[in-house]
Amino acid sequence: MKYKTHYLSSLFIIVCLSLSIITKAEQPLTIMIDPSGDSQHTGHEIDDTFERGITLQCAEELKKQLNIVLPEIRIILTRVPGEIIQAFQNASFSNRLQADFYLSISFYNEKEVPSNISIFYYIEQQTDGWHRFNPLYFYHVQQAHLISLETTKKIGLSFEGSLKNSSINSVFNLSGLFGCPYKQLVGIKAPSIAIEVGICKKDDWKYLINPLTSCIKNILSNDILS
Repeated sequence: MKYKTHYLSSLFIIVCLSLSIITKAEQPLTIMIDPSGDSQHTGHEIDDTFERGITLQCAEELKKQLNIVLPEIRIILTRVPGEIIQAFQNASFSNRLQADFYLSISFYNEKEVPSNISIFYYIEQQTDGWHRFNPLYFYHVQQAHLISLETTKKIGLSFEGSLKNSSINSVFNLSGLFGCPYKQLVGIKAPSIAIEVGICKKDDWKYLINPLTSCIKNILSNDILS
């Protein structure tokens, strides 16, 4: 029964994209922000509080700022306080809404100054980079990232360039951009990246809002999502 449930949930998220045939309905550009954790998964302990609360505060404030500077963009959070996130739930949510960009945010406790920030995108194996999107191919949940991999890489490089700019990011040390089997991004067909940030105090997330806002503005102004 457990296997059957997992199989059905995987089938539900299997992506069949015929973008050359099926056109996306008229709707605003959609950015989905995923604050790591939920009511069951507290995450890292940071300054006598838990990561799940810090990520949610950060995501809510980022959404608020983006709504001000980019009012034409739809910003959606993957969870609300007290919610339990099931396996593949966020991927299914993103795919159903046809999100244009997916951003996952995580924090961990770090005492070093300046603390580090890392950028990740999902690849299952190194040969993924050879893949060329086929609109007539049925993509399994584990292959969904291949649909937008080229755009994902461009976004990652754009974020990397922005976060290296001291006028945009003067607080965090950029560790780099990494492609790996990053769990939170499995099954998402939209261009998607994750950032992990080391912080010492529970309110240090506030230093991330302006840099992330600039990163997102840059990918839009450079038409990377078009």
